[in-house]
Amino acid sequence: MSSSVRCYQINSSEYQHLFSSQLIYLFSLFNEYNYSIRFVGGAVRDILLGVSPHDIDLATTATTNDILKLIQGDSNIELVYTRAEHFGTLTLIVGTTIRKTFQVTTLKRSINRHGKDVFVEFTDNWSIDAQQRDLSINSLSMDEHGIVYDYINGIDDLKMNRIRFNGNIIRRLQENPIRILRYFRFFGRLSSDPYAHESDVLEAIQKCAMTLKDVSGEKIWIELKLILRGRFAGHIMKTILEQKLAPLLGLPESSVEMFELENRWLRCMNYQPEPMTLLMTLFNDQEEFDTFCKRVKCSSRHKNLGQFLLDYRYLIQPMNNNDLLYSYKEFIINSHQTQQNIRHQYIIELLKYQGYIYLIDEIKQWSIPKFPIDTGDLQQNGLMSNRSFSHFLRHLKEQWKLSQHKMTKEELIEYGFQSGLFYM
Repeated sequence: MSSSVRCYQINSSEYQHLFSSQLIYLFSLFNEYNYSIRFVGGAVRDILLGVSPHDIDLATTATTNDILKLIQGDSNIELVYTRAEHFGTLTLIVGTTIRKTFQVTTLKRSINRHGKDVFVEFTDNWSIDAQQRDLSINSLSMDEHGIVYDYINGIDDLKMNRIRFNGNIIRRLQENPIRILRYFRFFGRLSSDPYAHESDVLEAIQKCAMTLKDVSGEKIWIELKLILRGRFAGHIMKTILEQKLAPLLGLPESSVEMFELENRWLRCMNYQPEPMTLLMTLFNDQEEFDTFCKRVKCSSRHKNLGQFLLDYRYLIQPMNNNDLLYSYKEFIINSHQTQQNIRHQYIIELLKYQGYIYLIDEIKQWSIPKFPIDTGDLQQNGLMSNRSFSHFLRHLKEQWKLSQHKMTKEELIEYGFQSGLFYM
């Protein structure tokens, strides 16, 4: 692999907005002690794509010990201990009143993995570091003057929407198995053709598939969410499943559902379905869903949505010709008031799942009618009874629903007295 470098000058208007006072301070500190420091990875890639980076990752020729000496006694920088120090990455919070967080990583020569044990060798050579990164488009670096350093022809690949591994693909995947999913994520983001995977890449992924068993569920879920929210999500998930990766991701093996997942995404992609909404296509029962949640350790928010879809995907359907959303609205209204807003969101995802796309805008614009009475209202009207107040509220709510949710609090209380309900 060539060790030559191609340099490109970026217009200052494209990157100067990234230089907060905190970042300027950090660069000045490293430069003062003659350590080279640059933007790397996604930040450089995004700048070249005309996108403002969400995160700024930095790399440096300084070792972690060098960095610790630099910041020792510096009241302007706080070190946050994570589990990444072993990999040469330090998390620094810079600033006093306004504080910003940066990850600074020492350049790497190699990464060797033995099971769950990872051994990292460091370097001060930018070319070597670039060559050991996973993809050519992630091997770019940029200094504070806007000069981009390209050791692997990553800019050409970026222009051609090509996702290319650096060097030996199997070695890159063995160094860090999560790169299998990262490949699919970047492919979905940048490729112009959802099926343009190179055969040697897919063959290498199949050979390295078992290494995913050592990857934490949290990391797998982060990548899956990004894939499922990205371009070509349905096509890419189908490709992932075709590589026999499902059991390693906690997903059921399937030959039919993978096609349905792709079709479901095609139907609702313009409405940005939640990752779990798409994935529920693959689960036939509770056991399969529980296996997945245990593997990826997804948040309660995602798990609750998935459980809702599993429970109600066949139970709630359009049934009323006058209002196709009647059963969906009734489900929301009959929920406890504290649950109504979240269930409104769940219903929107359910319609995406079921393919009733033409009903989504209507349910989004629908305002949940609020039942106007609570226990306090009954007490204020002097109502005393051996019966529980829930008995009265249940009957009043039925009357309210019969009025198409139009009866006011005063009308409902009057109804309660005139009908004899409050004397029962």
